[in-house]
Amino acid sequence: MLSSPIRTVAIIGAGNGGCAAAVDLTQRGFDVRLYGRSVTTVAPLQARGGIAHEGVLGDGFTDVPLITTEPADAMRGADAVILMGPTQAHVSMAKTVAPHLHPEQILFAAPGHTLTLLPYTLRQYGHTEPVICESATLPYICRKVADGRIRISRKAAVMRFAAFPATRTAELAARLQPLFPAISPVPTLLDTVFPYTNAIHHPAALLCNIGRVESTGGDFYHYYEGITPSVGRIIDALDGERRTLAAAFGCHVDSLADYFFQIGYTNDAGQDGGTAYSTFHYSEPNRWIKAPSSIDHRFFNEDIPYGLMLLTELAALAGVPMPTADAVIALASIAAGKSYRETGLTLEKMGISGFSVERLRALLERGYGS
Repeated sequence: MLSSPIRTVAIIGAGNGGCAAAVDLTQRGFDVRLYGRSVTTVAPLQARGGIAHEGVLGDGFTDVPLITTEPADAMRGADAVILMGPTQAHVSMAKTVAPHLHPEQILFAAPGHTLTLLPYTLRQYGHTEPVICESATLPYICRKVADGRIRISRKAAVMRFAAFPATRTAELAARLQPLFPAISPVPTLLDTVFPYTNAIHHPAALLCNIGRVESTGGDFYHYYEGITPSVGRIIDALDGERRTLAAAFGCHVDSLADYFFQIGYTNDAGQDGGTAYSTFHYSEPNRWIKAPSSIDHRFFNEDIPYGLMLLTELAALAGVPMPTADAVIALASIAAGKSYRETGLTLEKMGISGFSVERLRALLERGYGS
């Protein structure tokens, strides 16, 4: 059992979430090292020696002790290594950290929700019994507003959290909660996958607003104006499929409206309405977020192949139909000119091809030695 307090943190990924975490954790006294793969992304941060920010963490500038493009430098001596990047980058991130990862270091993906992809990938690089933990959501609502400047609109009130294997969840949650107090342990990684609601609302809303995105360059408020009552009904159908699938795996999943209320992303009226439309219409943190400037965006490129695809793959394993999800994937693939079915997550890529529901649960609960 690991019990020493976390003092030094390596953040892998200098995008929205990574920069927000670097500001937050540095302000609260942790020794932060920020790694970014792209020199273009990292250079403005290095030049100023930190990150400019606005929003709930204050308007100002926070010095970050180490900002680097060398993962070994960021990870050396770190108590925790936090992956903060889009899910389509998880394999690349796992390959980046694998040569420098020590057994005593906590590897935390925030968000994770790629199930066994990370442990399966690390096994290919010599980590035979990897211990990994994940959250269902990013700890912040945040967006970069300029090179080296981040707007942090809200900190998540609840972060569903589980470890692989699940026997380590309580221990790792206790160690990471001083960094992220919103961490809320759940039984297995399945319980961090199913609450990932971006998969059900981002693709559907972008698909329904393609014409508006392409004609205006995204000059409208994606959540407030783009999710109308009729668009919301499509999201509601996807939400129903998601909850039915979760139940087939023995997991309880709150509705979109209830979940957004719990994490502080909508208010009483949004929850009471009980629909996707009411949830987003009353979502103050999302109110001012503009739409993507094109459909070549993570709302498709991440949330379909690594969100909806994951759900439909698990549905195939469990024998649960998901016709609305299948339709959104098919139409978005046509519109984007991309074969998300070929590039996205599959049971084979996660190392669970041929598994039953029971065998998958056993793996998640006890690890590869089960």
